[in-house]
Amino acid sequence: MRSWTFVLALALVPLFGRAQNAIHGKVVDELGLPIYLASVTLGDSDATAFTDYDGNFLLESDKVFHWKITIASRGYKPESFFVLSGGYTGELILEYGEEMNALLDDDP
Repeated sequence: MRSWTFVLALALVPLFGRAQNAIHGKVVDELGLPIYLASVTLGDSDATAFTDYDGNFLLESDKVFHWKITIASRGYKPESFFVLSGGYTGELILEYGEEMNALLDDDP
């Protein structure tokens, strides 16, 4: 029995040996509505995640914190945020861009 426990412990070592830093959060508009397919990019790296239908995202990287993330989506102003440690960022709000404001200002 001890040998199986030892073998199982050795098999799990690679899973714990590779450190991944991660954050998750939600991207919403000024009205609190989720933004679908907004890109969440880590600094100048290639690490990018996209929001789901509910505006949720998960961004992982080998880079240690402090992170600067940029969130962009068509119709909204891109925003940058600083993340000091991993975990939940809460709701990140994007403001409407000129394109979206023009659509909202048009009265039929």
